Amino acid sequence: MLLLLFLVLVPVFFGTLVALLVRSGRAAFDRRWERLLALLLSGAALLVLGLVLLHLAGAVFTAEEGGTDSSPMRPCRIPGNPAEHVIGYRIDLVPVVGFSCVLTDGSSYGTDEVPAHLTPLAVGLGLLAAGARSADRRRTRAEEANGLTAQSS
Repeated sequence: MLLLLFLVLVPVFFGTLVALLVRSGRAAFDRRWERLLALLLSGAALLVLGLVLLHLAGAVFTAEEGGTDSSPMRPCRIPGNPAEHVIGYRIDLVPVVGFSCVLTDGSSYGTDEVPAHLTPLAVGLGLLAAGARSADRRRTRAEEANGLTAQSS
């Protein structure tokens, strides 16, 4: 369900974004379009961050779940990694949000529970939103300055 929602929202969002960018290339942006673009980009960044947190919460919930099939932790059962030596997990925040399994010797290995491409996508969308909002504020200040100088003449 979440994947289907994501597959519908992403093309609609990027189609709207491309339409707005094409429109901006022809003539000066109307302020409301800049604000709309900033809001759309902010919403998309929040949506992606929500997906990151959803994946992370699922991994933590699965790792904390007890029972007969809880050792080694299910998120840490990756072929080629020593799952039998796992003593815990940690949540990585830098450079990307992720879930890592901690081994008895203190080392760790990352899992694919949280897709690595989501964090850079959220950061990129956030930066684009900040740029759109900055452009809107700059345009507003320029229009106010032009309006004030025109009135004083």
